[in-house]
Amino acid sequence: MALVLNTNSYVTVADADTYFDTRIDTAQWVVLGDTIKEQALVTATQLVDDNAWIGSAVSPSQALAWPRKAATYPDDRLGYQITIPEDEIPERVKVAVFEQALHLVNNEDLLTETTQTFESISVGSISLSDSNGDVTRTSIRPSLVMKPIRPLIRRGSGGMGSSWWRSN
Repeated sequence: MALVLNTNSYVTVADADTYFDTRIDTAQWVVLGDTIKEQALVTATQLVDDNAWIGSAVSPSQALAWPRKAATYPDDRLGYQITIPEDEIPERVKVAVFEQALHLVNNEDLLTETTQTFESISVGSISLSDSNGDVTRTSIRPSLVMKPIRPLIRRGSGGMGSSWWRSN
């Protein structure tokens, strides 16, 4: 299925190209064809969309989580509550999709969920050895994806941990 705005992607290839025109380390994106870019944006939207968002969907028939109603969050930079209009996809969500798409194209086989098998593990002086010599794993959702959308995710859900409250 091709990219269909607000049905399987929050952004278009033209939106992404414009975003990446002003961002460093985007050489891999620039050389891609439009078909691969569309696939990356659709997949990125699926990954970003899979969060427990604030508010609720505007319509039960909408394909994606956004737009939403009753979506209000505190903006620490501005120092007040932001209410997102019901007909708007937040720029934060779009940025997360751009960054997720770039992360996908920069990390081949990220979604294959292959398991890492170690050939040997030592405890004394700690050493690891695996079959392909790679002892690090790349996160599916890096901080460049999560940082902009963190205020839009309900606290204590979607793997974001629990909210801590201090009583005085």
